[in-house]
Amino acid sequence: MLFELLRESEQLGALPHEGHDLWRAFHHPRWTRWDSDVVGAGEVRRGERRFVNSYLHSYFTARRFVEKTPENCLRIPYLLELFPDAYFVALHRNPMDVISSLISGWLHPQGRFRSYFVPEDLTMSGYDRRRQWCFALIEGWRSLAASDIPDVATAQWEHCVEHLAAGRRLVPASRWTEIHLESLLDEPETTMANVYQSIGIQDSRPLRLKLAEVIDRPVNALSAPGPAKWRRDNYEDVRRLLPRISSSSSLIGYRVDPISGEFQLMPPSATPRN
Repeated sequence: MLFELLRESEQLGALPHEGHDLWRAFHHPRWTRWDSDVVGAGEVRRGERRFVNSYLHSYFTARRFVEKTPENCLRIPYLLELFPDAYFVALHRNPMDVISSLISGWLHPQGRFRSYFVPEDLTMSGYDRRRQWCFALIEGWRSLAASDIPDVATAQWEHCVEHLAAGRRLVPASRWTEIHLESLLDEPETTMANVYQSIGIQDSRPLRLKLAEVIDRPVNALSAPGPAKWRRDNYEDVRRLLPRISSSSSLIGYRVDPISGEFQLMPPSATPRN
């Protein structure tokens, strides 16, 4: 939703899709013995800047661009080195719905959310795609190869949250913006006005029209966003994991009850930056 909205700005260029091919060109996990999607500082390769610039300019000529690839939360130090003047916008969603969506994505009947065919067998309960890994390839994924899908999904969420928290400490506060999906859905105009201001782009009529469109018809969703989707889709699986979810949720500004799964947004000052 946020990507489709921001790419509507005349001030920003954009790729037509998520940038997996771009970021994997020099950093595919096969070249690190299938360790993970993590890319750290000091890993910009010789010739990589020229390749990235050429790749981007083959799609647009704007001096600024917006890019959305979920795994990039694992690459913040690398991206900051590649683009020292980059602005980062982290869009959070309540953890229960995130994990529920990951579970549903892993079990999608057509395997829509495959990221890699990994070199080792996956024997997860109820999962029949022997080597098809979905979503982010996290550090230590091999230890999860025989786990239940809900535990894998929760580990992926935890891993990404921890890397976002670490990235928050690296990026200057003036170039780091965090919003919550719940705020975007409840107060779309106010929330996006703050985003536009924080990243230095102007609001416009096309952006306002696009905002109404994406709120009404979400992009790339298995089902429309709504309150507590996890209670409908994967209730028992997520409920079992609530104590674990609650312990990490404050890193992205949520206070989650470990028994009921009810949550509150924390004020920005309460979300740890250091």
